[in-house]
Amino acid sequence: MQRSRFPMTLALAAAAALALPLSATAGETSVACSVAVDYVLNGNPLQLYRKDFVVSENAAYFDDFSTSTRFRTFNASATRQNGDTVVTIDYFNDVGVFVSIGFNTALTLRGGGNAESTSGSHATYVSTGVSPAVVGGSHVTNHLLSCRRI
Repeated sequence: MQRSRFPMTLALAAAAALALPLSATAGETSVACSVAVDYVLNGNPLQLYRKDFVVSENAAYFDDFSTSTRFRTFNASATRQNGDTVVTIDYFNDVGVFVSIGFNTALTLRGGGNAESTSGSHATYVSTGVSPAVVGGSHVTNHLLSCRRI
């Protein structure tokens, strides 16, 4: 009686299929990050966004913090470029009927790199003579992104 090789072939194929995801993630770098975004109108903080998150090449991060009347999202992803890990973020916040803020930025973690940070600020002034008055004044958006490999 001849033995069937089918069970052995099936076992090898299953082992190979399970090994593919493991080898695809081997060497993948995960990055722990923290972001802070402040929207300030006429010196008064109106929208403060704080989030800690983890991203890797195969696992982006998405936060939909919309309300029933306002569209608000935060996206983050990581890519490898020449041995460095680059974290990219995209932030959008519909802060009011006439005002929305949005920006994107990238942070490069060089080589073996320790923690890195990047920050930015954008300011706009609208004359208070503009109607409606809630649009007028000094609009400032500040952000800070800090990341480290884990």
